[in-house]
This record gives sequence, C-alpha cells and structure tokens, in this order.
Amino acid sequence: MEDHLAEELVNIMKKNTASDYEEAFERAFELTKAYAGSANAQASAIPFVFEKVFELFVSGRTKS
Repeated sequence: MEDHLAEELVNIMKKNTASDYEEAFERAFELTKAYAGSANAQASAIPFVFEKVFELFVSGRTKS
C-alpha cells in the first residue's frame, strides 16, 4: 500500500480528520466482513483482502 493511502487509513481509523476516502473504507470494510464470514475465508488473508479492496476503491487499481 502506498504511504499516502496508509496515512489516510490511519486517519480514518483514529477519526482525527475528515478524509475523502471514508466511503472507500466503509465499502472495503463491508466486503471484507462478508469475506471473513464466508466458509472459505482464511484468517491470515483477511487483512490482505481489506488492504487490496481499500486500495482498489481509492485508486481504481492495486499493486501486484
């Protein structure tokens, strides 16, 4: 994850300041919760899934 995205994510989590990425966070969180609740979810993959989905919603792409 790029540094500026990581900083925005921390700001959202701490609720320090308003962020343009709050909607992306909420959408990524909801999709990650759905994945985590599925029968095929792997616990070790949940943070990775959230990071990639958040990055996708913010930038429209992900790093490989």
